[in-house]
Amino acid sequence: MNKVNRIGRVWKMKYLNMIIFLFVITHLAKGQKIITNGSIQLGKDTINVPAAGTIRWTGADFEGWTGSRWLSLTLGDKVMDVDGNVYYPIKIGNQIWLDRNLKTSKYNDGTIIPLSSNAGEWNTAAVNLLPSYCWYNDDQLTNGISYGALYNFYALDSTSNGGKNVCPTGWIVPSKTDIERLRENLGGQNIAGGKLKEVGFSFWLSPNYGANNISGFSAVGAGRRGPSGTFAGLKTNDYIRTRTLENYPNSTYGLLSASDEMFVVSEWNNGIGMSIRCIRE
Repeated sequence: MNKVNRIGRVWKMKYLNMIIFLFVITHLAKGQKIITNGSIQLGKDTINVPAAGTIRWTGADFEGWTGSRWLSLTLGDKVMDVDGNVYYPIKIGNQIWLDRNLKTSKYNDGTIIPLSSNAGEWNTAAVNLLPSYCWYNDDQLTNGISYGALYNFYALDSTSNGGKNVCPTGWIVPSKTDIERLRENLGGQNIAGGKLKEVGFSFWLSPNYGANNISGFSAVGAGRRGPSGTFAGLKTNDYIRTRTLENYPNSTYGLLSASDEMFVVSEWNNGIGMSIRCIRE
């Protein structure tokens, strides 16, 4: 091939690349989705399941599809608690959350959180305003891995636990303001829940209404434990604790349900066992 032909081919390739670039930018500016299966996805496709290795831009972060979940490509390495449980950071709006419910048995200084392994122990902790955690149905093997632990308010309250932090270093239990901002980042009370919930029926009962998990939050129906020690709500509700007291002896929490796509912020008794989802400090 002579020099003139080589130069001509180089200019053709540059011209073609320029056309492709302008096409992508134009469609992105219009807010449209460009989907190339298994490679790049601009915009959130809530219907089709992508091929493993797909990369997407969410409007706040670049994420990669592992074949089962979206993981951030920009927020650094995995996060480990003192027990060695692994979590991954996800970005929603300007907030950074961990991608699953907390399941640690220790504070981040290594101190053990008191475990209640039966209803009597749980009730004693509630009556005496003492820190405690448990596993749903007192069964760590069956429920701990999938749903995380359930913590009463005193386990996370710095006044009750001696100033300790249940979350990994650099992370904290969210405030009421934090979960309200999370809700607004995802469109408000009436639809944010669907964007937070894990899809399908492995961790939620049917109909798991509106679930698409486009946020990557992967909320699961972890249920609760009442102050008397009774369990309820597995695969039906997820109760996300905050550190904010409101109308003592209550504190605020976020509620997700299998029956709707809402994300309701409410308050309930401090002795109830609920999930914790940590947020970056």
